[in-house]
Amino acid sequence: MADRRQFLRTLAGAAAVGITTDVSSFGKARRVRMAMAMADASAHDRLPPDWYRRKIGQVQEQMKQRKLNALVLLTATNVIYTTGYFHLSTERPLAVLIPESGDPVLFVPELESDQVKLWWIKDHEAYFDFPGPVNRVRWIFERVAKRGLGAGQIGVEEPTPGRMQQMKLGAPKATIVDAGDLVENMRWVKDEDELRVMRRAMYFADFTVQAGRDFVQRSGSVTEDQILKATADAVADKMSKELIDVVGVGIEPPFGGLVPFGKRSAFPHAVPSKDRLKSGDALILSFGAQVGGYNVECERSFSVGKPSDHAKRLYDAMLAAHDTGVENMKEGAVAEEVDKKSLDQIRKAGFERFLKHRTGHGIGLDGHEAPWIAEGDKTVLKGGMTFSCEPGVYDPDWGGFRHSDTVIVRKDKGEVMNSYPTRLEEMIIEI
Repeated sequence: MADRRQFLRTLAGAAAVGITTDVSSFGKARRVRMAMAMADASAHDRLPPDWYRRKIGQVQEQMKQRKLNALVLLTATNVIYTTGYFHLSTERPLAVLIPESGDPVLFVPELESDQVKLWWIKDHEAYFDFPGPVNRVRWIFERVAKRGLGAGQIGVEEPTPGRMQQMKLGAPKATIVDAGDLVENMRWVKDEDELRVMRRAMYFADFTVQAGRDFVQRSGSVTEDQILKATADAVADKMSKELIDVVGVGIEPPFGGLVPFGKRSAFPHAVPSKDRLKSGDALILSFGAQVGGYNVECERSFSVGKPSDHAKRLYDAMLAAHDTGVENMKEGAVAEEVDKKSLDQIRKAGFERFLKHRTGHGIGLDGHEAPWIAEGDKTVLKGGMTFSCEPGVYDPDWGGFRHSDTVIVRKDKGEVMNSYPTRLEEMIIEI
């Protein structure tokens, strides 16, 4: 089992997902049957080298506007975004040098020296290991300088004072400027190739929620850690059978999700417990999936047994906020205004005291990334941006409800990637 939870993370190609539901009742039991269809199963589960070659060209166009002679990226997600070189990020610095023209260069620790030869970037240099006789960031910038860029203007990502000192020691004649927003802002808007990867990931996220529901329906009064283990095994088995290209890391402990129930469902980030599920509880199944480096979320709230009137009011307020958030994630909207319109639905229902967090966050190569659908973020939304939409309502004396969808900003309203149901009548589990 443990080995299945550490299989390598994949990269996704073009797969569209359809889930159709059929709600039926058998006495007191209520069951949702789901038919999941995955289109274009022959597609590879990663963005191809040509995509990254184009991305390097786009970065270089932005560099010209800022008069940068080079850009050096040390953040793993930015290295992956621009080059597609997936690697295990450790204390050993790994960087990509993007010159103002021509192909990029990778600077890697020696333990990457054979693996890097398998990818499309052919120019690379390696150091033996960390920490080494010379600071490795300094080592990288010494080599950047030796490539004729030592007197130029070099963009870097928000360096710490310590790193900046080493960069200047390595390239003392260079002008080093903070240009971290260059790549970050490009990452905000996903193209259709990236969105296909995310849809592929959503296929597995939706599946995991259904696997959790099936386990609870089948097993009854289970614990949170039992749900987590069962869902992790189910999605690990499925991914290991169905993924085509495998390149990355694994499901994170404790088995990769949040599954609080009862009063603990009022803790938005509840850690697992040994409590046992019982009739009358709220249950949140919160899972993500990562394919091709891209993250998505699927969170669903359930009622175990017939919901009380109070539970229905809480659920309806949450759902109204969720639907309002999706509706307003459209081109030209301001992030904090989307948040206000969404959370106002909970306030109008009389549950303002049960609010604990914003409506959503950007999502992509990082599970949480800018911009934020939150008070204080004045970003104007653009088509192709992707966000979670996850307003919640949390009564500490009873429990809470929260759905999370992954939403694409479109012209007139948000496009929900998830296919899992959201209405209360479809979210009742009898045990």
